[in-house]
Amino acid sequence: MKRSPRRLLPTLLLSAPMAGLLLLGACSSEPEPDPAAAPPPTKAMAAPADETSTFAKAVGDGKPGAAVTIRYEFSGKPAAGTATELDVAFIPNAGVDSLEATLSGMEGITLAGVQTASFSAVESGKVYRHKLSVLPDRSGVYYITVSVNTQIAGSSLARTFSIPFVVGQVTAQQKQEPQRDAQGEAIEPMQAQETSQQTTPSAGK
Repeated sequence: MKRSPRRLLPTLLLSAPMAGLLLLGACSSEPEPDPAAAPPPTKAMAAPADETSTFAKAVGDGKPGAAVTIRYEFSGKPAAGTATELDVAFIPNAGVDSLEATLSGMEGITLAGVQTASFSAVESGKVYRHKLSVLPDRSGVYYITVSVNTQIAGSSLARTFSIPFVVGQVTAQQKQEPQRDAQGEAIEPMQAQETSQQTTPSAGK
């Protein structure tokens, strides 16, 4: 028994939209992103490196309550007759508003460049640097004096620091020159000896 074309027409009309919807859904669907291609997670920002980690620490005057820490580093090993750059770092502590510093040498060394430093509106823990040149005349043990004046809430606080350094080969303890007589001969020191003398009682007593 054959179906009439009129009966098949509604069936075809109903099935055509369904097929179109299925085809449209298949075309519009997008593939899921590949987990391997996902962007890497954002790394946390690392803390800034300490720019004075290799610096030595200046020696304070022993008084308590220093409002600033001083660190230093030479660009090379100081040598007699050769100028070497000195990098000085001032690190103020909490409460410091400003600071002024004066650097001075001693006999045997020459400082070149600006020997004063001034920093206003400073921040606690921040590094403030100053550079100058150091020229030793000869071998020996030297030090540079750093006088710092800090302002804290309208009050002034002064402290002194020392930057020690060695030039050339220096013995830990210099041998003392012996004493000499009029002819230039060395006088050997004699050890003191303790003597005892018995007293004989006088006759007739």
